[in-house]
Amino acid sequence: MSLSIVGLGPGAPEHRTAAAERAIREADVICGYGPYLDQCADLVDGQELVRGRMGEEVERASAALARARHARVALVSSGDAGVHGMAARTLALAAGLDVQVDVIPGVTAALAAAARLGAPLADDWASLSLSDLQVPWAVVERRLSGVAAAGLALALYNPASRSRSFAPALDVLLVHRAPDTPVAIATNVARAGETIATTTLATLDVSAVTMRSLVLVAGDSGAWAGAWLVGTRGAP
Repeated sequence: MSLSIVGLGPGAPEHRTAAAERAIREADVICGYGPYLDQCADLVDGQELVRGRMGEEVERASAALARARHARVALVSSGDAGVHGMAARTLALAAGLDVQVDVIPGVTAALAAAARLGAPLADDWASLSLSDLQVPWAVVERRLSGVAAAGLALALYNPASRSRSFAPALDVLLVHRAPDTPVAIATNVARAGETIATTTLATLDVSAVTMRSLVLVAGDSGAWAGAWLVGTRGAP
């Protein structure tokens, strides 16, 4: 049959696309990490739910593909499934299988957080995951150093975890960026308990950065325009 890999957006239903909602409603089976299934619970009407746990991404993708041989399956992911989500892993497993696979885009956390702040990503920008679960920290640090030195605005996913502080990443940023560079810590964007804390690299409190945060760092052209943080193309 078919598999739709669906990006649900950052959280609130109003940020889901019509295509994402249609794929979930038309599915026979919905697979996903438990909180992501909860995120689209209002679209569930009798479908089979396959609830996964954190760290079981390969198992979840395999289960979705196995069911997709005989049913219409929606594999849901927060934000955009192709941005630090389930799409790449699932597509790699799907290669060579006789299953129709579609990827349904969603609003990723960087765009949701940027909209709250104004237009900090209007000039060139880069996104980077700081997670070292599957990539060694030495590789993460090298990538972060490279994009920080380039002067781009940065959207930093997975900036901290239960065992990893944002402090080492902050040290890397301060090597390449001025201490007064504007920074925002966006936590639970478009979800209950949303907070947007604005600060600078010099005054950033690393204890405020959590697993549910996304850190936005202004680029060379980034500056405050009243209450809005704006990146202006061609005007560093």
